[in-house]
Amino acid sequence: MKYIECREWLEERRKNMGSVPGLKEVTSLLEAFKRPDKELNIIHIAGTNGKGSTGYLLESILSKSGIKTGRFLSPAVTDEREIISVNNKMVFKTVWEKHLSEIIEVIEKTGIKATAFEIEFVLSLLIFKEAGCKAVILECGMGGTLDATNAIDESMVDIITSISIDHCNFLGDSLKEISLHKFGIIKNGSKNVILAPQTEEVYEFFDKYLEGNKLQVKTVKSDSGKTKYKINRSKNGISQVFDYKEYKQLRLSLLGTHQIDNAKVVLDTADVLKAEGWCISDKAIRKAFEEALWPGRFEIIEKDRTYILDGAHNYDAVLRLFENINLYFTKRNLIYIMGMYKDKAYEDVIAFCAPKAKAVVCISAKDKARAIDAFEIGKCVKEYNENVTAADSYEEALEIAGLLSDKKDVVLIFGSLSFLGDFRELLLK
Repeated sequence: MKYIECREWLEERRKNMGSVPGLKEVTSLLEAFKRPDKELNIIHIAGTNGKGSTGYLLESILSKSGIKTGRFLSPAVTDEREIISVNNKMVFKTVWEKHLSEIIEVIEKTGIKATAFEIEFVLSLLIFKEAGCKAVILECGMGGTLDATNAIDESMVDIITSISIDHCNFLGDSLKEISLHKFGIIKNGSKNVILAPQTEEVYEFFDKYLEGNKLQVKTVKSDSGKTKYKINRSKNGISQVFDYKEYKQLRLSLLGTHQIDNAKVVLDTADVLKAEGWCISDKAIRKAFEEALWPGRFEIIEKDRTYILDGAHNYDAVLRLFENINLYFTKRNLIYIMGMYKDKAYEDVIAFCAPKAKAVVCISAKDKARAIDAFEIGKCVKEYNENVTAADSYEEALEIAGLLSDKKDVVLIFGSLSFLGDFRELLLK
Protein backbone atom coordinates (compact mmCIF):
# COMPACT_ATOMS: atom_id res chain seq x y z
CA MET A 1 0.00 0.00 0.00
CA LYS A 2 1.13 3.56 -0.73
CA TYR A 3 1.57 6.05 2.11
CA ILE A 4 -1.68 7.90 1.41
CA GLU A 5 -3.61 4.62 1.30
CA CYS A 6 -2.08 3.56 4.62
CA ARG A 7 -3.06 6.89 6.18
CA GLU A 8 -6.62 6.61 4.91
CA TRP A 9 -6.89 3.07 6.29
CA LEU A 10 -5.52 4.20 9.65
CA GLU A 11 -7.77 7.26 9.94
CA GLU A 12 -10.83 5.18 9.05
CA ARG A 13 -9.92 2.81 11.87
CA ARG A 14 -9.44 5.76 14.25
CA LYS A 15 -12.87 7.08 13.33
CA ASN A 16 -14.61 3.71 13.71
CA MET A 17 -12.86 2.42 16.85
CA GLY A 18 -11.80 5.51 18.78
CA SER A 19 -9.94 4.82 22.04
CA VAL A 20 -10.26 1.40 23.70
CA PRO A 21 -8.27 1.05 26.97
CA GLY A 22 -6.69 -2.38 27.46
CA LEU A 23 -3.60 -4.35 26.47
CA LYS A 24 -4.96 -7.56 24.91
CA GLU A 25 -5.03 -6.47 21.27
CA VAL A 26 -1.83 -4.44 21.29
CA THR A 27 0.00 -7.35 22.97
CA SER A 28 -1.25 -9.69 20.23
CA LEU A 29 0.07 -7.25 17.63
CA LEU A 30 3.46 -7.01 19.35
CA GLU A 31 3.71 -10.78 19.47
CA ALA A 32 2.86 -11.02 15.77
CA PHE A 33 6.05 -9.00 15.18
CA LYS A 34 8.15 -11.01 17.70
CA ARG A 35 8.11 -8.35 20.45
CA PRO A 36 10.36 -5.58 19.06
CA ASP A 37 10.13 -3.81 22.44
CA LYS A 38 12.34 -6.50 24.04
CA GLU A 39 15.29 -5.38 21.88
CA LEU A 40 15.08 -1.70 22.86
CA ASN A 41 16.24 0.37 25.85
CA ILE A 42 13.05 2.17 26.85
CA ILE A 43 12.38 5.37 28.77
CA HIS A 44 8.65 5.39 29.56
CA ILE A 45 6.82 8.63 30.44
CA ALA A 46 3.39 8.98 32.08
CA GLY A 47 1.75 11.97 33.75
CA THR A 48 -0.90 14.63 33.21
CA ASN A 49 1.21 17.59 32.13
CA GLY A 50 4.79 17.94 30.94
CA LYS A 51 5.22 14.60 29.13
CA GLY A 52 5.85 16.20 25.75
CA SER A 53 8.38 18.79 26.92
CA THR A 54 10.22 16.22 29.05
CA GLY A 55 10.43 13.72 26.19
CA TYR A 56 11.50 16.40 23.73
CA LEU A 57 14.36 17.65 25.93
CA LEU A 58 15.52 14.11 26.67
CA GLU A 59 15.56 13.16 23.00
CA SER A 60 17.52 16.30 22.20
CA ILE A 61 20.11 15.66 24.94
CA LEU A 62 20.61 12.01 24.01
CA SER A 63 20.89 12.67 20.27
CA LYS A 64 23.32 15.57 20.85
CA SER A 65 25.39 13.13 22.95
CA GLY A 66 25.71 10.84 19.94
CA ILE A 67 23.08 8.33 21.13
CA LYS A 68 20.60 7.44 18.38
CA THR A 69 17.21 8.05 19.98
CA GLY A 70 13.65 7.33 18.91
CA ARG A 71 10.58 8.97 20.43
CA PHE A 72 6.88 8.14 20.25
CA LEU A 73 4.43 10.83 21.38
CA SER A 74 0.89 12.09 20.87
CA PRO A 75 -0.88 14.04 19.63
CA ALA A 76 0.71 15.53 16.54
CA VAL A 77 0.66 19.32 16.34
CA THR A 78 2.09 20.39 12.98
CA ASP A 79 2.39 17.16 10.96
CA GLU A 80 0.75 13.75 11.34
CA ARG A 81 4.18 12.05 11.18
CA GLU A 82 5.72 13.92 14.10
CA ILE A 83 4.44 11.33 16.59
CA ILE A 84 7.42 9.16 15.56
CA SER A 85 10.86 10.75 15.42
CA VAL A 86 14.49 9.66 15.37
CA ASN A 87 17.03 12.17 16.71
CA ASN A 88 14.34 14.87 16.77
CA LYS A 89 13.49 14.38 13.08
CA MET A 90 10.37 12.87 11.54
CA VAL A 91 10.99 9.65 9.61
CA PHE A 92 10.32 9.53 5.86
CA LYS A 93 6.92 8.65 4.46
CA THR A 94 8.48 5.66 2.71
CA VAL A 95 9.46 4.24 6.12
CA TRP A 96 5.90 4.73 7.42
CA GLU A 97 4.57 3.16 4.24
CA LYS A 98 6.78 0.08 4.52
CA HIS A 99 6.03 -0.82 8.13
CA LEU A 100 2.40 0.34 8.22
CA SER A 101 1.69 -1.85 5.18
CA GLU A 102 3.17 -4.81 7.09
CA ILE A 103 0.97 -4.10 10.11
CA ILE A 104 -2.18 -3.68 7.99
CA GLU A 105 -1.47 -7.00 6.28
CA VAL A 106 -1.12 -8.80 9.64
CA ILE A 107 -4.29 -7.20 11.05
CA GLU A 108 -6.37 -8.08 8.01
CA LYS A 109 -5.05 -11.64 8.08
CA THR A 110 -5.45 -12.23 11.85
CA GLY A 111 -8.40 -10.00 12.74
CA ILE A 112 -6.50 -8.35 15.62
CA LYS A 113 -8.71 -5.49 16.82
CA ALA A 114 -5.94 -2.97 17.49
CA THR A 115 -6.91 0.72 17.58
CA ALA A 116 -5.18 3.39 15.50
CA PHE A 117 -3.12 4.51 18.53
CA GLU A 118 -2.03 0.93 19.26
CA ILE A 119 -1.03 0.48 15.62
CA GLU A 120 1.01 3.71 15.67
CA PHE A 121 2.74 2.56 18.86
CA VAL A 122 3.75 -0.80 17.35
CA LEU A 123 4.73 1.00 14.13
CA SER A 124 7.09 3.22 16.13
CA LEU A 125 8.84 0.21 17.67
CA LEU A 126 9.35 -1.41 14.27
CA ILE A 127 10.83 1.84 12.96
CA PHE A 128 13.10 2.31 15.99
CA LYS A 129 14.34 -1.28 15.79
CA GLU A 130 15.16 -0.99 12.08
CA ALA A 131 16.82 2.41 12.60
CA GLY A 132 19.12 0.93 15.25
CA CYS A 133 18.01 3.28 18.04
CA LYS A 134 20.04 2.83 21.23
CA ALA A 135 17.40 4.59 23.34
CA VAL A 136 13.64 4.85 22.88
CA ILE A 137 11.33 7.34 24.62
CA LEU A 138 7.68 6.29 24.86
CA GLU A 139 5.03 8.79 25.91
CA CYS A 140 1.75 7.42 27.26
CA GLY A 141 -1.30 8.60 25.37
CA MET A 142 -3.69 8.44 28.34
CA GLY A 143 -3.30 7.09 31.85
CA GLY A 144 -0.65 4.44 32.20
CA THR A 145 -1.87 1.05 33.41
CA LEU A 146 -4.09 0.36 30.38
CA ASP A 147 -2.30 2.61 27.91
CA ALA A 148 -1.08 0.80 24.79
CA THR A 149 2.54 1.75 25.54
CA ASN A 150 2.31 -0.20 28.80
CA ALA A 151 2.30 -3.48 26.86
CA ILE A 152 6.09 -3.37 27.21
CA ASP A 153 7.56 -5.68 29.86
CA GLU A 154 10.71 -3.77 30.79
CA SER A 155 11.96 -0.20 30.98
CA MET A 156 15.30 1.38 31.71
CA VAL A 157 13.68 4.48 33.28
CA ASP A 158 10.06 5.30 34.12
CA ILE A 159 9.23 9.00 34.45
CA ILE A 160 6.09 10.29 36.17
CA THR A 161 5.52 13.95 35.31
CA SER A 162 3.10 16.31 37.10
CA ILE A 163 -0.24 14.65 37.96
CA SER A 164 -3.58 16.43 38.18
CA ILE A 165 -7.25 15.85 37.30
CA ASP A 166 -7.71 14.97 33.61
CA HIS A 167 -9.46 12.44 31.32
CA CYS A 168 -12.07 11.89 34.05
CA ASN A 169 -14.29 9.78 31.76
CA PHE A 170 -11.51 7.20 31.40
CA LEU A 171 -9.33 7.50 34.51
CA GLY A 172 -11.74 8.43 37.29
CA ASP A 173 -12.56 11.74 38.92
CA SER A 174 -10.30 11.55 41.98
CA LEU A 175 -6.60 12.37 42.17
CA LYS A 176 -5.94 8.96 43.71
CA GLU A 177 -7.57 7.03 40.85
CA ILE A 178 -5.73 9.08 38.25
CA SER A 179 -2.40 8.75 40.08
CA LEU A 180 -2.73 4.97 40.28
CA HIS A 181 -3.32 4.82 36.53
CA LYS A 182 -0.14 6.83 35.92
CA PHE A 183 1.91 4.75 38.39
CA GLY A 184 0.82 1.65 36.48
CA ILE A 185 3.84 1.96 34.16
CA ILE A 186 6.05 1.07 37.16
CA LYS A 187 6.17 -2.71 37.36
CA ASN A 188 8.53 -5.62 38.00
CA GLY A 189 10.39 -4.95 34.75
CA SER A 190 11.12 -1.35 35.76
CA LYS A 191 14.66 -0.43 36.77
CA ASN A 192 14.65 3.28 37.69
CA VAL A 193 11.85 5.75 38.46
CA ILE A 194 12.01 9.56 38.30
CA LEU A 195 9.13 11.39 40.01
CA ALA A 196 8.53 15.01 39.03
CA PRO A 197 7.59 17.60 41.68
CA GLN A 198 4.08 16.71 42.90
CA THR A 199 1.54 17.65 45.56
CA GLU A 200 1.95 16.03 48.99
CA GLU A 201 -1.12 13.90 48.27
CA VAL A 202 0.45 12.43 45.12
CA TYR A 203 3.71 11.73 46.99
CA GLU A 204 1.72 9.69 49.53
CA PHE A 205 -0.05 7.72 46.78
CA PHE A 206 3.31 7.05 45.13
CA ASP A 207 4.99 5.68 48.26
CA LYS A 208 1.98 3.46 49.04
CA TYR A 209 1.90 2.19 45.43
CA LEU A 210 5.54 1.07 45.53
CA GLU A 211 5.09 -0.48 48.98
CA GLY A 212 1.79 -2.18 48.16
CA ASN A 213 3.15 -3.72 44.96
CA LYS A 214 6.49 -4.62 46.58
CA LEU A 215 8.40 -2.91 43.78
CA GLN A 216 12.15 -2.72 44.28
CA VAL A 217 13.10 0.12 41.96
CA LYS A 218 15.69 2.88 42.28
CA THR A 219 13.69 6.06 42.83
CA VAL A 220 14.67 9.71 42.40
CA LYS A 221 12.23 12.43 43.45
CA SER A 222 13.08 15.67 41.70
CA ASP A 223 13.45 18.67 44.01
CA SER A 224 9.97 20.06 44.62
CA GLY A 225 11.19 23.36 46.08
CA LYS A 226 10.85 26.62 44.21
CA THR A 227 13.91 27.16 42.03
CA LYS A 228 15.39 30.63 41.75
CA TYR A 229 15.69 31.82 38.18
CA LYS A 230 16.18 35.00 36.23
CA ILE A 231 14.58 36.07 32.97
CA ASN A 232 16.97 36.72 30.11
CA ARG A 233 15.74 38.87 27.20
CA SER A 234 17.82 39.14 24.03
CA LYS A 235 17.40 39.51 20.28
CA ASN A 236 16.99 35.72 20.17
CA GLY A 237 13.95 35.91 22.46
CA ILE A 238 13.16 35.24 26.10
CA SER A 239 14.81 32.51 28.16
CA GLN A 240 15.16 31.66 31.85
CA VAL A 241 18.44 30.96 33.63
CA PHE A 242 18.59 28.69 36.70
CA ASP A 243 20.78 26.33 38.78
CA TYR A 244 19.92 22.74 39.74
CA LYS A 245 22.15 20.53 41.87
CA GLU A 246 25.62 20.55 40.23
CA TYR A 247 24.30 22.20 37.06
CA LYS A 248 24.91 25.96 37.12
CA GLN A 249 23.60 28.81 34.95
CA LEU A 250 21.51 26.67 32.63
CA ARG A 251 19.65 28.71 30.03
CA LEU A 252 16.28 27.25 29.09
CA SER A 253 14.38 28.66 26.11
CA LEU A 254 11.12 26.90 27.10
CA LEU A 255 9.27 29.43 29.22
CA GLY A 256 7.49 29.14 32.57
CA THR A 257 8.32 27.80 36.00
CA HIS A 258 6.63 24.50 35.09
CA GLN A 259 9.26 24.06 32.35
CA ILE A 260 11.94 24.44 35.00
CA ASP A 261 10.26 21.56 36.85
CA ASN A 262 10.30 19.53 33.62
CA ALA A 263 13.98 20.42 33.17
CA LYS A 264 14.72 19.14 36.70
CA VAL A 265 13.18 15.79 35.76
CA VAL A 266 15.28 15.68 32.59
CA LEU A 267 18.48 16.47 34.51
CA ASP A 268 17.72 13.78 37.10
CA THR A 269 17.06 11.31 34.29
CA ALA A 270 20.35 12.23 32.63
CA ASP A 271 22.17 11.57 35.92
CA VAL A 272 20.49 8.17 36.27
CA LEU A 273 21.47 7.26 32.70
CA LYS A 274 25.06 8.37 33.37
CA ALA A 275 25.09 6.05 36.40
CA GLU A 276 23.89 3.26 34.09
CA GLY A 277 26.94 3.84 31.90
CA TRP A 278 25.48 6.12 29.22
CA CYS A 279 27.82 8.83 27.92
CA ILE A 280 25.85 12.08 28.19
CA SER A 281 27.81 15.30 27.96
CA ASP A 282 27.08 18.49 29.90
CA LYS A 283 27.67 20.36 26.65
CA ALA A 284 24.79 18.42 25.05
CA ILE A 285 22.52 19.27 27.99
CA ARG A 286 23.28 22.98 27.78
CA LYS A 287 22.84 23.07 24.02
CA ALA A 288 19.56 21.14 24.16
CA PHE A 289 18.13 23.53 26.76
CA GLU A 290 19.29 26.67 24.91
CA GLU A 291 18.02 25.57 21.49
CA ALA A 292 14.71 24.08 22.66
CA LEU A 293 11.72 24.99 20.52
CA TRP A 294 8.59 22.96 21.26
CA PRO A 295 5.64 24.06 19.07
CA GLY A 296 2.41 24.72 20.91
CA ARG A 297 3.97 24.98 24.37
CA PHE A 298 3.73 28.67 25.27
CA GLU A 299 4.95 29.40 21.76
CA ILE A 300 5.09 33.11 20.97
CA ILE A 301 4.51 34.27 17.38
CA GLU A 302 4.91 37.97 16.66
CA LYS A 303 2.98 39.30 13.65
CA ASP A 304 0.61 42.24 13.43
CA ARG A 305 0.07 41.52 17.13
CA THR A 306 1.36 38.97 19.65
CA TYR A 307 -0.04 35.43 19.40
CA ILE A 308 0.57 32.72 22.00
CA LEU A 309 -0.13 29.05 21.24
CA ASP A 310 -0.38 26.72 24.21
CA GLY A 311 -1.68 23.17 24.59
CA ALA A 312 -3.11 23.82 28.08
CA HIS A 313 -6.17 21.57 28.16
CA ASN A 314 -6.97 20.98 31.82
CA TYR A 315 -7.27 23.08 34.96
CA ASP A 316 -3.72 22.54 36.23
CA ALA A 317 -2.18 23.32 32.83
CA VAL A 318 -4.32 26.46 32.48
CA LEU A 319 -3.15 27.68 35.91
CA ARG A 320 0.44 27.32 34.74
CA LEU A 321 -0.35 29.04 31.44
CA PHE A 322 -1.68 32.08 33.27
CA GLU A 323 1.33 32.15 35.59
CA ASN A 324 3.37 32.64 32.41
CA ILE A 325 0.98 35.28 31.08
CA ASN A 326 1.30 37.21 34.35
CA LEU A 327 5.07 36.84 34.27
CA TYR A 328 5.82 37.82 30.68
CA PHE A 329 2.79 39.84 29.52
CA THR A 330 1.62 41.91 32.47
CA LYS A 331 -0.91 44.69 31.79
CA ARG A 332 -1.73 43.37 28.30
CA ASN A 333 -5.32 42.72 27.26
CA LEU A 334 -6.08 39.10 26.29
CA ILE A 335 -8.30 37.81 23.50
CA TYR A 336 -8.83 34.05 23.67
CA ILE A 337 -9.38 31.57 20.90
CA MET A 338 -10.34 28.40 22.74
CA GLY A 339 -11.72 24.92 22.14
CA MET A 340 -12.26 22.21 24.74
CA TYR A 341 -13.02 18.49 25.08
CA LYS A 342 -15.79 16.85 27.12
CA ASP A 343 -13.43 14.65 29.13
CA LYS A 344 -11.67 17.70 30.61
CA ALA A 345 -12.84 19.77 33.59
CA TYR A 346 -13.74 22.47 31.08
CA GLU A 347 -16.29 24.24 33.29
CA ASP A 348 -13.62 24.84 35.96
CA VAL A 349 -11.19 26.05 33.27
CA ILE A 350 -13.75 28.52 31.90
CA ALA A 351 -14.75 29.75 35.37
CA PHE A 352 -11.09 30.53 36.09
CA CYS A 353 -9.99 32.14 32.83
CA ALA A 354 -13.07 33.65 31.13
CA PRO A 355 -13.34 36.70 33.45
CA LYS A 356 -9.73 37.65 32.61
CA ALA A 357 -10.38 38.09 28.87
CA LYS A 358 -11.18 41.20 26.90
CA ALA A 359 -13.03 38.90 24.50
CA VAL A 360 -13.41 35.17 23.85
CA VAL A 361 -13.73 33.40 20.48
CA CYS A 362 -14.91 29.79 20.78
CA ILE A 363 -14.11 27.03 18.28
CA SER A 364 -15.01 23.37 17.85
CA ALA A 365 -11.97 21.10 18.20
CA LYS A 366 -11.19 18.46 15.58
CA ASP A 367 -12.31 15.26 17.28
CA LYS A 368 -16.08 15.70 16.96
CA ALA A 369 -16.85 12.72 19.21
CA ARG A 370 -14.98 14.32 22.15
CA ALA A 371 -15.15 18.01 21.29
CA ILE A 372 -17.60 20.46 22.82
CA ASP A 373 -19.40 22.46 20.15
CA ALA A 374 -18.24 26.07 19.89
CA PHE A 375 -21.72 27.36 20.72
CA GLU A 376 -21.88 25.20 23.87
CA ILE A 377 -18.51 26.55 25.02
CA GLY A 378 -19.84 30.04 24.30
CA LYS A 379 -22.88 29.47 26.54
CA CYS A 380 -20.61 28.45 29.40
CA VAL A 381 -18.24 31.40 28.82
CA LYS A 382 -21.16 33.85 28.75
CA GLU A 383 -21.84 33.18 32.43
CA TYR A 384 -18.51 34.88 33.17
CA ASN A 385 -17.86 37.14 30.16
CA GLU A 386 -20.45 38.78 27.93
CA ASN A 387 -18.00 39.47 25.10
CA VAL A 388 -18.03 36.01 23.54
CA THR A 389 -18.63 34.69 20.04
CA ALA A 390 -18.40 31.35 18.22
CA ALA A 391 -16.45 30.86 14.97
CA ASP A 392 -17.34 28.42 12.20
CA SER A 393 -13.70 27.89 11.17
CA TYR A 394 -10.19 28.50 12.43
CA GLU A 395 -9.67 31.16 9.75
CA GLU A 396 -12.79 32.97 10.94
CA ALA A 397 -11.62 32.69 14.55
CA LEU A 398 -8.37 34.52 13.71
CA GLU A 399 -10.29 37.13 11.74
CA ILE A 400 -12.71 37.77 14.62
CA ALA A 401 -9.86 37.90 17.15
CA GLY A 402 -8.15 40.50 14.94
CA LEU A 403 -11.28 42.63 14.83
CA LEU A 404 -11.77 42.43 18.59
CA SER A 405 -8.17 43.26 19.49
CA ASP A 406 -5.77 46.18 19.31
CA LYS A 407 -2.18 45.79 18.17
CA LYS A 408 -0.93 45.85 21.78
CA ASP A 409 -3.27 43.04 22.79
CA VAL A 410 -2.28 39.38 23.06
CA VAL A 411 -4.26 36.70 21.21
CA LEU A 412 -4.08 33.50 23.29
CA ILE A 413 -4.95 30.26 21.47
CA PHE A 414 -5.38 27.30 23.85
CA GLY A 415 -7.52 24.36 24.99
CA SER A 416 -5.93 21.39 23.20
CA LEU A 417 -2.84 20.51 21.19
CA SER A 418 -5.09 18.96 18.53
CA PHE A 419 -5.88 22.21 16.70
CA LEU A 420 -2.74 24.26 17.38
CA GLY A 421 -0.98 22.94 14.29
CA ASP A 422 -3.69 24.40 12.05
CA PHE A 423 -3.51 27.79 13.76
CA ARG A 424 0.29 27.69 13.65
CA GLU A 425 0.23 27.05 9.91
CA LEU A 426 -2.23 29.90 9.34
CA LEU A 427 -0.13 32.31 11.39
CA LEU A 428 3.19 31.37 9.78
CA LYS A 429 1.96 31.62 6.18
